[in-house]
Amino acid sequence: FDEARRKLVAAKDAVLADPGAARDRLVRAFTARGGVVHDAPTAADAREAILAILRERGAPLVAKGKSMVAEEVFLNHHLEQAGIRVVETDLGEWIIQLSRETPSHMVMPAIHKSRQQVAALFEMEVGRPVDREDVGAMVALARAELRRVFLEADAGIIGANALIADTGTVMLVTNEGNGDLVSTLPKMLIVIVGWEKLLPTFADAAAQLRLLARSATGQEITTYTSFLSGPEPGRELHLVLVDNGRSAMHADPLFRDALRCI
Repeated sequence: FDEARRKLVAAKDAVLADPGAARDRLVRAFTARGGVVHDAPTAADAREAILAILRERGAPLVAKGKSMVAEEVFLNHHLEQAGIRVVETDLGEWIIQLSRETPSHMVMPAIHKSRQQVAALFEMEVGRPVDREDVGAMVALARAELRRVFLEADAGIIGANALIADTGTVMLVTNEGNGDLVSTLPKMLIVIVGWEKLLPTFADAAAQLRLLARSATGQEITTYTSFLSGPEPGRELHLVLVDNGRSAMHADPLFRDALRCI
């Protein structure tokens, strides 16, 4: 673990030594593969960029994967106010969305909810009784409801665990597989991510994978790891690259190390 951490710290420090150069490499590689990059200096810029993309394409239904940056910029609230329906597809995030709360934990957002509370939320959503004790039935209900969203969504929105500068690749890590469905079924995908997720190479991303699940849930490796390198023919891939105070953190020696966070 310590050796993997040392390698990842070195990779992160290489980016932090010159973030502009790493960002430029990423943008060149990402656009060369057919993607579109949108700069978002502030939270408002990130929200407006995504809203503009969805409005231009006439996308009223969005399937959304887990994204802490989207929480950071209050993306769902902004899109819903504009008349766009956003559905969280991570099970815990969907529960929290139905309860009109914000996540209580970055890995387990609904850990504070009992199965009885979850059943009550599901009852309100589907309009029929839900067994308060049958967790398997609740999961099956969620699967059926969310599968319909995956198939009908006009666009998908995901976060990213890493951006590989050399190849313009988005790395996405999940335990439920919803991120894969969000990123492959809709015709358009929007990735919202802070620039601190930049890594130089695929080897650096592999070092992060060795650390990520161990540090979050105690797993040796996560269940699903996806690498997205450009859109398929007839599809769109957008990258909203968020600053929102990260450059100010980078300029402050007391806070710079926080930009290594995975």
